[in-house]
Amino acid sequence: MSLIDFLLNRSNSYNYYKFNSQSSKKEIKKLQDKLKVKNDLINIYQDHLNNKSLQLLEYKSKKFNRINIAYVLHQFPVLSQTFVVNEIRWLVENGYNVYVFSNKPTDKTVKLNFSVKHFKFKNKLDLARLLIDFKIDFMYSHFVYPVCTNFTYPVGDKLKIPFAVFAHAYDIFVYDNIKRNKISEISKSPYCIAIFTLSNFHENFLLNLGVRDDKIVITKQASSYTLSSIRQKPKIKNIVSVSRFVEKKGIDILIDAAKLLEDEDFEFKIYGYGILENEYKKHIKSLNLKNIKLLGELKPEEVGDKLTESDLLVVPSKLASNGDMDGFPTIIFEAMACGTLVIATDISAIPEILKDNVNGFVISPNNSKKLAFKIKEVSKMPVDKLTDIRKEAQKSVVNISSTDKTMKTFIKTIKRRLYDVF
Repeated sequence: MSLIDFLLNRSNSYNYYKFNSQSSKKEIKKLQDKLKVKNDLINIYQDHLNNKSLQLLEYKSKKFNRINIAYVLHQFPVLSQTFVVNEIRWLVENGYNVYVFSNKPTDKTVKLNFSVKHFKFKNKLDLARLLIDFKIDFMYSHFVYPVCTNFTYPVGDKLKIPFAVFAHAYDIFVYDNIKRNKISEISKSPYCIAIFTLSNFHENFLLNLGVRDDKIVITKQASSYTLSSIRQKPKIKNIVSVSRFVEKKGIDILIDAAKLLEDEDFEFKIYGYGILENEYKKHIKSLNLKNIKLLGELKPEEVGDKLTESDLLVVPSKLASNGDMDGFPTIIFEAMACGTLVIATDISAIPEILKDNVNGFVISPNNSKKLAFKIKEVSKMPVDKLTDIRKEAQKSVVNISSTDKTMKTFIKTIKRRLYDVF
């Protein structure tokens, strides 16, 4: 039995004193602090539930657009999670009462072009206090693990506050996260009103994990883009890739493909950041490549211009060794809106949107030879055919993905299901 378990379950003062005398003062102080947090949490839960009937009357008297919505997030704002920022901006601009509660500091500084009330919390007690202080009616989290598993779900269940979560990729695909994210258990909570996710692929994956089918809602991430006018491009030369530098993004495959195409008239530009950056630099150097460059991260407002300047976006996603894979990379939607051709792999939800030789190009993952061949093949296609594919890509984006479409689905779902909880 661990010391914390012993203290939490101690049966008499003698045994407590005996165990205490064998432990360091620092360790005991730490455990006493944990006990205090636990006791405070129990008290705050009980006080909240004692007042719940009054709060329900207040809730039912509110107009829907005046309910208090809390985004409970692991980090905020995050450079690679523009879809979260897009959602919160939409809620603010449409007059909803929205708050952001986040648990960890971000690794990159991101400036917002709108104002939202943002507070940090350290533990369940902090979160519970914030939820009660701001009379939160509904909680929403992006990514099941860690924030929904560890905070939104357990605190929501105890305080009887309805919540929903968006299941993406890393949080449900990584083998370790499958074991610990409790997604099946979460879906069975009476206070979980929806599990949003990206595609039929995701839905089937969640169903296989035991998620209740009536809780799953398919929608796309909240993409923000401007449609560019499409003009014919006589030649494909500038090839771009934009991603985080992690295994599932497959940038190593693109580097190998660039080696196979080093005698062709292509220029590869890779934008991004991440733990594999030095590995990629070494890889490029070892191959003595002159046709490919790593150019660092882009600010969200720079992405559209870089895509418009490019002739082709390559998204070489693959299955990582830990089980991780892309859900549907937002950059694909952004490129399609810009009229930039896309080559991507058939990982996860990608082939549900991107159709080979219709609105883009699709290949199997983890194969540099196939990627190099596809790039060369596309470069030799008639300009008229490529223009038609670019136009079809824009139509697809308009019909499938936008912040407005995503948020209208979100609001419609929440509005219909919130009252069922009570």
